Amino acid sequence: MKTLSTKTGFMIFLSLIIGITSCKKDDPTENIENSALKSNSEKTFYGPAVPLGNGIAQAWVSEDRQGNPLAIGIKLSEKALENLPDEMSMHVLQFPHQASTNFYTHATVDWNPGGHEPPGTYDLPHFDFHFYTISEEERMMIGPPGAPEFTIAPASQYIPLNHIMIPGGIPQMGSHWIDLTSPEFNGQDFSRTFIWGSWDGSFIFWEPMITLDYFMSMPDETIPIPQPQAYQNDGWYASDYQITYSTRPNEYNIALVNLNYFDGE
Repeated sequence: MKTLSTKTGFMIFLSLIIGITSCKKDDPTENIENSALKSNSEKTFYGPAVPLGNGIAQAWVSEDRQGNPLAIGIKLSEKALENLPDEMSMHVLQFPHQASTNFYTHATVDWNPGGHEPPGTYDLPHFDFHFYTISEEERMMIGPPGAPEFTIAPASQYIPLNHIMIPGGIPQMGSHWIDLTSPEFNGQDFSRTFIWGSWDGSFIFWEPMITLDYFMSMPDETIPIPQPQAYQNDGWYASDYQITYSTRPNEYNIALVNLNYFDGE
């Protein structure tokens, strides 16, 4: 997520939610070195590098011997966190042509130096990592502000438990779904969270949001992703996401891992 004038209801809505819930106590074929992916993965392919800070960002796909995707992710070189701009920026990442999930199409990295609303929750410097299942051309057509498609929710069986759609929507992105059981809505500071995104009644992206401070802690964490009762479209869905720091080489990886194929209903 990032701040836009179309999200005027965002601050009020999430402030109410917080009040309610607080009452409840490189080489393109190089294998990733530091995560659980290495033991299961046969090969990892990287897409084109994009400059970020003093380093680079790259999207990648990890496959088994049969060419099935095991994980997808975004690599940030360590220096990518240096000399970041003082204003918001977005970078589009392409997945490698050597590998394809036939599901995820592209990714984006959004840098939010001042965070965004509501105050006291997401107003820390952080990154938004979007993994899209629609084409870049389709994403660019999302909008305009106030379009009725932003308010159309997927059917209930496709929505994970405890997830709600926040008011408003962002052109060229979509509507955002938050998990009310996330730490930042239950008395803890925001460090990392996971958001679902929709447009016109379909989920179209998955989004880890991660603070700069959390990256600086050199994390190694795998977090379960709440799952719905059913899936709208045929595809490879992650049961977990992973945030890791490696010293060989010095880099961070943000990944959707343990991909499993499900038929859409």
